[in-house]
Amino acid sequence: MNANRIIDMIVRQVMRRLVNKGIDKGIDMASRKGGNSGTSNGSGHASAPRHAQNLRQAQRVTRQMRRFMKF
Repeated sequence: MNANRIIDMIVRQVMRRLVNKGIDKGIDMASRKGGNSGTSNGSGHASAPRHAQNLRQAQRVTRQMRRFMKF
C-alpha cells in the first residue's frame, strides 16, 4: 500500500465526516426555523407537537440519507 492510497483514504474519511456534520446542522436549522410559523393563538404551545413530528421526520430522513450515501 503506497502513501498516495493512504492519503486518499484519510481525505475520504475526513470529507465524509464533514459532509455528514453539515447535513445534520442544516436539517437541525431547517427544523428549528419551520417550527415557529404554525402558531395560531400566539402562545407557542400549539406548534410543539408539530415541531416534534417535524424533528422526528427530519431525523428519519437523515438516517435514510446516511444509509444510501456511500463514499
